[in-house]
Amino acid sequence: MDSETLRHSLEQLTGKRTGIKQLGRQHTSALFGLATQQEDQPVIHEGRMWVSIYENDGRATAIWMELDGLTPMEIRLAHYAARNFAVALKATGFKEEGEVEARQLSAWLNTQLEQEKNDAEIPEEITLKGRLFGEMIPFLLVSENVHQPQMTYRTLMKLLRNYFENDVLLIPLQEKEWLILARKELLTGGDDKDDEEENADELLSQTSMGLHELIASEWVGVFHLSVAQAIVPVKGLTGSVALLRETIMLGRIFQVGDYIHLPWELHMERLVNSIPDQKRRLLLGQIGDYTAVLSDKEMLLTLETFFEMDCNVSETAKKLYIHRNTLLYRLDKIKQETGADVRSFGDAAIVKLAMLLYKVTKRK
Repeated sequence: MDSETLRHSLEQLTGKRTGIKQLGRQHTSALFGLATQQEDQPVIHEGRMWVSIYENDGRATAIWMELDGLTPMEIRLAHYAARNFAVALKATGFKEEGEVEARQLSAWLNTQLEQEKNDAEIPEEITLKGRLFGEMIPFLLVSENVHQPQMTYRTLMKLLRNYFENDVLLIPLQEKEWLILARKELLTGGDDKDDEEENADELLSQTSMGLHELIASEWVGVFHLSVAQAIVPVKGLTGSVALLRETIMLGRIFQVGDYIHLPWELHMERLVNSIPDQKRRLLLGQIGDYTAVLSDKEMLLTLETFFEMDCNVSETAKKLYIHRNTLLYRLDKIKQETGADVRSFGDAAIVKLAMLLYKVTKRK
């Protein structure tokens, strides 16, 4: 059970409004001071019962419940449930400041995404809402490590704080899936705003590569990373997470061997993936038989690199570490087997489409 589930359960049990709130040191001391409060007794303040579910550095995250109309027995039962949750929470190792609040936001996010509410605004009862009004960069991190233990919130947060000089939030979503929100200022470093807008995609790509390298140095196994343009999370978070999840899904299909996936590099892939499977197979058959070329790993890599290098022969040869004449031989062989000369734009476009259709159809 997470804190948001507890809050909902107490509301269902008592019919009273509940919430989760992060308290400063002064309020924490006033409500939960050891000198004045026994743990087995509920804290009553201004018509509400308060129970601390997480404390760190003199501050507390507490769940509160309105008491109007409740019997003493109902209050004791609600307090008992909340206290048991707090004890269980400590036993699971939630020792990092902000983790409880992050999991509250996670529970809400997952609910909205399951219901495909990609334009939902974060409600007032979400404790972190106050930190989500400024522009932030969303990253999605997904691990493929089936047999490796999941990195803990504390360990991953420590890495992120070392990498990002500005404020950063870490939201655990599904198992082995993490949402990272970093302040937009990481893009600029004080540079001119025009340069920032012009180079935004490149800066996001470089930031992702650096972040992936850092995490890979500490995290054993394979994981994927995606990033989107800056958003104001309080209104745009659900849609952005949906985009990042789709981007990683497309990256796994179409960018096998790559682990950083960028939404603006997958427009054609997104279009091809949206075509119903039966129509994809029909279209692939109409284009022609490219199976012999596309099923050859060497030829497929050659084509992928050739398109990545904008059909530039010299740059492709360099990227593949082969002689230019070797590349020309491979391109001629592709022409002989398919009739398509990928050095011409029209044929290159057809072969690119066939390659994408082949990948997604073969996967199915």
